[in-house]
Amino acid sequence: MASGNGFPPIIGTYNGINYYIRNGKQCQRKAGGGFTSESIKNNPKMQGVRDSNQELALCSKFNKNFKDALFPFINDLEDGTLHSRLMKLFMHIKMLDEAPVGKRTVGNGLSCDMGQKLLREFRFTKGPGARDILGPFADLNVKTGILKAVAFDPKRLKFPKGSTHFYLQYGLLEYNLKGNTFRFILNTDALVVAKEDDAKELVLEVLEKPEKRSVVFGVVKVQFYQKLPDRFYKSFAKGAVGIGVV
Repeated sequence: MASGNGFPPIIGTYNGINYYIRNGKQCQRKAGGGFTSESIKNNPKMQGVRDSNQELALCSKFNKNFKDALFPFINDLEDGTLHSRLMKLFMHIKMLDEAPVGKRTVGNGLSCDMGQKLLREFRFTKGPGARDILGPFADLNVKTGILKAVAFDPKRLKFPKGSTHFYLQYGLLEYNLKGNTFRFILNTDALVVAKEDDAKELVLEVLEKPEKRSVVFGVVKVQFYQKLPDRFYKSFAKGAVGIGVV
């Protein structure tokens, strides 16, 4: 309730009433209605807040583990927005879990078809995604880890100015729901592709087979380069790096 009696403003708590200034006016309200660490921890009415905080903490841990697994592919992205964008993605995937609020996890959301679809559609960079890189017909064998793209065509990609080639890397990302752990199996041999290369069937594989009962994704990365007589020079142009999940 605002006061306009001309007396000096009162700020603080007296006899269970909070006195404060809002928009230049004296206001007051009953004390005890705000959020405090004590009330969030113990007040039964704050159970919803505790549940949300618990899910947020688990989502943040999931995000860290995911990025740690994909470190070989994302360590050089220098994108300050990636963490927050992944958090938004994983919070969305977490909501696909049909468990009660407070017990929902990203892992359970990722184990369903829609959760996997959302991860595959996520744009890691401003460069090409999985469909751009591999073409419209890519198939991952989750038992062997072999990825086939029957319509791979370098001419489909938009080469940054000055780029003549790109390096194509492939890895297999496994998620173990029971242990809530990731494993990334990387093929360390990059495929060098020239801008003028013809379309062909592309077969990518890793040295180890994925473990049974894991959720499996293929991950591809392209980095554009310019070839000069002495060597290849990495492009730092916009869209020079692309990552896609299959």
